Amino acid sequence: MFAILMLLAIVLSACAPKATEAPIEEEKTKVAVLFPGVVTDQSWNQFGYEGLKRAEAECGVEIAYSEDVFQDEQVETFRNYAAEGYDIIIGHGGEYGDAIAQVAAEYPDLWFGDTNGLPEGDNVSIMIIGYNQMSYLAGVLACEMTETDHVAVVGAMELPVMAAAYDAFVEGTEYCGRPIEVDEVYTGDWADVTLAREAALALIADGADVIYHHLDAADAGAIAAAEDEGVWAIGLYRDSSDLGPGAVIGSAIGFPGDMIYNLACGVVPKGEKQWLNVHSGVDIHMTDLTPADVQARLNEVVEMMKSGELDIKMFGQD
Repeated sequence: MFAILMLLAIVLSACAPKATEAPIEEEKTKVAVLFPGVVTDQSWNQFGYEGLKRAEAECGVEIAYSEDVFQDEQVETFRNYAAEGYDIIIGHGGEYGDAIAQVAAEYPDLWFGDTNGLPEGDNVSIMIIGYNQMSYLAGVLACEMTETDHVAVVGAMELPVMAAAYDAFVEGTEYCGRPIEVDEVYTGDWADVTLAREAALALIADGADVIYHHLDAADAGAIAAAEDEGVWAIGLYRDSSDLGPGAVIGSAIGFPGDMIYNLACGVVPKGEKQWLNVHSGVDIHMTDLTPADVQARLNEVVEMMKSGELDIKMFGQD
């Protein structure tokens, strides 16, 4: 009887359904980004963060980030993410170039990225926003709208990419075919609204009647100064007319988030660089304060850029 029961147990166990093994989840690519400011600045850093979140949703990467990473913290922060096993580590700004080049050489098996800088390295990818094209268009708009033939730019820091953008703005002011005086002031801070306002007020007092900027959250100060003094302002990255509805005649458009998205998703091959240009989002947005004939001329300039008839060399191009 015992032998029969044992045989029955063996038969029943053979017929029982086998437990299915849980599928092995594919390990996600881990991406970390260093930001020079806070990701709620409604400008450079926030747009970059939005690009990172889009990469998380659409490319399935695991993300981390650090805010307010200043120069004395850059190398250590890159090294920390490398030691923690992050696969792609990105600096959001040209000011990270030296630190990226140094740490990328220390970790040749990892992938590094930079926006608007030119760090060298076989394991480094670079994306550059078309500041030259954006600023050229802003310069054309400025020359079309100035009544004093005197315009100005408020910048934060004279990084190579910003210096090239200023030169492109000056080149744009020459489009109208008459001499335009162009002033420039650097405040030393991307986010300090008060410093930007004071700089813009000084430029306006000196005769400038169109204010453009290369700032992040501090743009609110420069545009508010233009609004208060009754002169024109040109925004950056997005339609900035909410900051000065009576002053903003237009904005040079280009979305920094696309750079972070492309780097985080591995779109840019290692050792290569790519640009955002008039074919991939760079444009000039104009408000109702800009006359229709001026808008038409600016749109013609954009089309000339797209066709290649007007070639505005991009920062970092050979």
